Amino acid sequence: TPTGPVQGELWRGAVVEHALTRSVRDSAALLDAVAGPDVGAPYFAPPPGRPFLEEVKTPPGRLRIAFSARPVLGHTVHEDCVRAVNDAARLLESLGHDVVEDAPAIDRDGFNRAFLTVVASELAAELEDAAAFLKRPVRRRDVEPATWALSLIGRSITAPEYSNAIRHLQRVGRHVGGFFERYHVQLTPVLAGPPFPHGALQPSRVERLQMTVLGALRASRTMKALGALEQAAGTVFEWMQFTPIANATGQPAMSVPLSWSAEGLPIGVHFTGRYADEATLFRLAAELELAAPWRERRPPG
Repeated sequence: TPTGPVQGELWRGAVVEHALTRSVRDSAALLDAVAGPDVGAPYFAPPPGRPFLEEVKTPPGRLRIAFSARPVLGHTVHEDCVRAVNDAARLLESLGHDVVEDAPAIDRDGFNRAFLTVVASELAAELEDAAAFLKRPVRRRDVEPATWALSLIGRSITAPEYSNAIRHLQRVGRHVGGFFERYHVQLTPVLAGPPFPHGALQPSRVERLQMTVLGALRASRTMKALGALEQAAGTVFEWMQFTPIANATGQPAMSVPLSWSAEGLPIGVHFTGRYADEATLFRLAAELELAAPWRERRPPG
């Protein structure tokens, strides 16, 4: 599902998204409607063998599923998210699947730096695209301070650094692909913590001031020397520890709301499938939807 022929492949394909739906059927129907390459796409996933709506009606069979709630790209995982994964693993076992605690080893610091190197570089390019569209330079006041600061870091990244970041992520893809030779699906938390209030991840006042000052000075190399990329990675990936792996490898993945916090908020668990095997995920999701229905549940308020 491309982001659109005008935009091209943003973030090297790491932001190809689907939709939030209440039912597995709706998710499958929507993907049937929009999946596929746009004309002239440089590459694309193999087309499905049949409509995804047909997969929803098909039992998944006995799957070999790896699960883990251990930190991957950060350092800690909230107990609610750990419990959600363990509960999901027990549910899967009760449904007849072969469930094993296992996960591919990921170089945390190397992955985080490579991923944000690509993101920062692509963001700098996006602002140049925006300038061409607007027929004027993009100014600091046009975007949020964090966006401007990250774009400046992107401008300081060299071509070899960008290329090496891509190569690092490709090596991760090969390593994770080998892991999935042993498993059909991997189960992890979605986030490292339960749902948090809107704006909770906004930069602090000190961080905003720092970004504003350095951004006004266009001090991209200073920001790079001060470790701004590593600092950003530490903040972002402490919460978002699991989902970026599939962003980098191109594997299909889904968030399924099987658990709920004490406050009545949904806590999703994350299932990643083999490359181009959305079919297995839809079959599994339909089975889980019958075993632990969520469609009628609503958060408070």
